[in-house]
Amino acid sequence: MHDRELFEKAFSPLHASPDTLTEVRKTMRNEKKTRRALGKSAVVAIAAALTLTIAVAGGIVTLIRADVSPADKVDDTTHHAFTDDLDATTPTVDDGKGNAVSVPDMERIPGDIATTQRLVGKYLSKLDAEMTVEGNTIRLGTLLIDESGSGMLTYSVENPDGVKYTDAGYGEAVDMSAEPSMWLGSAPDAQGYGGTCISSRCHVDEDASTDTRLQVVLYFAAGKIFQKGDDFYFTVYDSASQPYSISIQPQTYVPVKTMTAKNGEIVTLSALGMTIVNPDPSREIHTDEVLVNAKDGSSFAVESSSQNLMNWVIGSIIGDGQAAFENYTYVFNRLVDVNEVGSVTLTGYYYNLDGSDNDTVSLTYQP
Repeated sequence: MHDRELFEKAFSPLHASPDTLTEVRKTMRNEKKTRRALGKSAVVAIAAALTLTIAVAGGIVTLIRADVSPADKVDDTTHHAFTDDLDATTPTVDDGKGNAVSVPDMERIPGDIATTQRLVGKYLSKLDAEMTVEGNTIRLGTLLIDESGSGMLTYSVENPDGVKYTDAGYGEAVDMSAEPSMWLGSAPDAQGYGGTCISSRCHVDEDASTDTRLQVVLYFAAGKIFQKGDDFYFTVYDSASQPYSISIQPQTYVPVKTMTAKNGEIVTLSALGMTIVNPDPSREIHTDEVLVNAKDGSSFAVESSSQNLMNWVIGSIIGDGQAAFENYTYVFNRLVDVNEVGSVTLTGYYYNLDGSDNDTVSLTYQP
């Protein structure tokens, strides 16, 4: 590949301005006077570093990179993300006629920090990145992600004039100060072009928050488009719809365990969540009950229609446009000790997209 082609390829996800590109080209030409050749990795590294440096000096960059390093220990907010320390009040839903709609309960349970440390502590990363958007100073905290692209990130928002959010039920925060989105592949530009905006939800750690500072847990699920090594982009928009992004490259991943049913269908399970893989794109999975069964006989109801429970923070169908109902991903509201799991059971039905009668399904997945 010629240097110019390589240069353009390296800069394409960085959305640098023409002035910045010109300055970086000049700097790279000077660099080449002292080196006979630059390899691809060197060009990419120099391009990224110089783009950020020059653009920051000019005040035009809206993308910074987080420093990712191993966390010393599990902090309180990371621990609270998987315990009853985060509020899980069942939302009140009106049917529009003044009648209450019955919605599932969420069972957040107590936990101890030693167990959280044992299950995910060695996979927890510390994030060093900060940006200010319209008076809101955002500081990233910690990151946990599993090999399937599901995870959680902690961050804070500070503003001396005050911060706000609305509780949408189950602890989810909406209409909040500096409300973020998560992107995979590349950061979005002001026109909304970029990578893929993935499923995410924010929950406020009320015990650690004040009138001028929010402590937030952002849960996310990337689904089947995710590949290990992909960068994530934490993005906040200002009032003029200008995006401000922090790129995050995970360094460690919580391992997943694959479990298989007799018909060959599989689930992948981690301490953070699970993905149900439906190999037939001509049908949707509709689940009535999903149980994670421990070897000691106890069970964790991920969801249960009969028990009126919904113990997941994110449940999203992830497809690729052709097989739109291929995978179903859950991010749990508590940690699961995968080594103690004996099976996963699922009951429900398949909705056949060709219009034929639905098929009931009852599956047991085992290691």
